[in-house]
Order: sequence, then structure tokens, then C-alpha cells
Amino acid sequence: MCCEDLNAERSQRNTVLNMGFLADVKGFLELIYEIGSPKFFWITFTRIIFPYFWRTLWHGKSIEYRALDFVKKTAKEGNPGSVLDALEEYHLNYEVMMAVMPEKRRKIEEVARKAAPKVCLEMGCFVGVSAMAVARHIPPGGRLITTEIDTLTAKAARELFSFAGLDQVITVVNERAEDVIKVLRSEYSVDKLDLVVLDHRKWSYLPDLKALEKGGFLHKGTVIIADDCFWPCVPGYLEYVENDPRYQTERFYSVSFPGVFDIPDAIAISTYKGGDNN
Repeated sequence: MCCEDLNAERSQRNTVLNMGFLADVKGFLELIYEIGSPKFFWITFTRIIFPYFWRTLWHGKSIEYRALDFVKKTAKEGNPGSVLDALEEYHLNYEVMMAVMPEKRRKIEEVARKAAPKVCLEMGCFVGVSAMAVARHIPPGGRLITTEIDTLTAKAARELFSFAGLDQVITVVNERAEDVIKVLRSEYSVDKLDLVVLDHRKWSYLPDLKALEKGGFLHKGTVIIADDCFWPCVPGYLEYVENDPRYQTERFYSVSFPGVFDIPDAIAISTYKGGDNN
């Protein structure tokens, strides 16, 4: 086998072992450092890291595809609520996933139901819990664009959306959020956004929100949902949306990794009241 083939095989293997589950490893390590207790380190290794790698090597599939298999076996096809319930069950009873779970999901659904958004952008898809929670409340003719930088994770998300019957509503873009923002108008015909979900690289929340402002994508009434706002790697975001007079912001207190760590956390739900780019 030539050197190029060996490098390609090694790259493919590393891609499988570093799927979306570990895509935000920088932020997760900062969270571990912030908490810093021996119990936290032990649970992280025994409940998350070791099972993840062992199952990936044993099954030859990443956690996204193991969750997809579970959904196809237990959920009702064409029923987004059933698919979301199955993902929640998988997370709580089988494997810990870096996905929005149960209290947060219900809050996001509540916000989406009230907003009834027609054009939405999510940054950070993973297995698509937030995307489906929003999309099932989008009126006919509406759409949601979601970004996912990992190719295999994006593929798994598309399969989940298809199984849930939402593939005509949700478009998965396999690119970085900041790159998608630059072409929202030219390639996706987006003028204004009704709802935005931030759940990607935590340190990108504020820069990407400002990019949406600069691009004129926000209108009076646009709702911005930002997950994991208590994580130590979300610099400046809460201060910005809570102190800028253009935003009305509320916090929804919850926990990250429910049933495992129960780390105090919050979702920031901001409504854009209009301003420079209204």
C-alpha cells in the first residue's frame, strides 16, 4: 500500500473517531477544567470517553449512526415527535450525546411554537434535535438551514430528518457557520431570518451574531436561541445580548448532561427589537 493510501486510511479512521461528538472538544475541556473535581474526571472517562471509543471500535460506527439505528428501530417514521423521543431515550438510557435534551428541547419547542418562524438558521446541527424541535413548528412553506462541519455527522443528520419526514423543511449545509452566513443571500436566497439557533462552537456565538447583524439578516421580532450560555467558553455573549438595548433577553435555566453531571446551564432567548439594520 502506497504512502498516500496509508495516509488516506489513517485520515478516514481519525474522522470516525473524532465525529461531531468531540467536535467541540476545546469547550468541553474548558468545562472540565472549570469544574475540576476528581468525580467529574472519573465520570467523564467511564460514562463518556471510554464507552464512546469502545463502541465506535466495536460497531465500526460513530455515535450518530448508532443513535440513527436506534431511532429506526424504535421510532415511528414520519413522526418528528417520535424521533425526538427516541433520541432522548437513547441519550438517557444508552449513550451520552452532545445534544439538546429534555428540558431544553421542550423550551426550544415552546419558543418555536410561539414564534411560528418561516425562515430559520441553526448553527451546529449534530444529530438535529434542535433543528427538529424547531422545524416541526415551522408553517407550510417555511424552511430551516442548519450547519454541520463534519461530513459524516451531516450525512447522519440528513438520514434522521428524512426518517422524521422533515427533509423537505431542513437543509443541512456541510460548512462552517461563518462561511454560510457570508452566502445566505447569494446561495440560499435568505433576506431576513425569523429564528436563529446558536449551538456550534461556543466562542463563535458572539462573532456570528454580529455577522448576522452586519449582514442585515435580523428584523424586528427575530428570535435568537443560544444554548450552553453558562459554559466558560462562551465569552461575552450573555453580556452582549443582555445589555444591548436592541435585544430583550431571558434566561431559561436548565442543566447540561442531565442524568450524568447535571451541570447548571442556561439557554438565552433573545428577541431583536430593531435597530441599525432593521
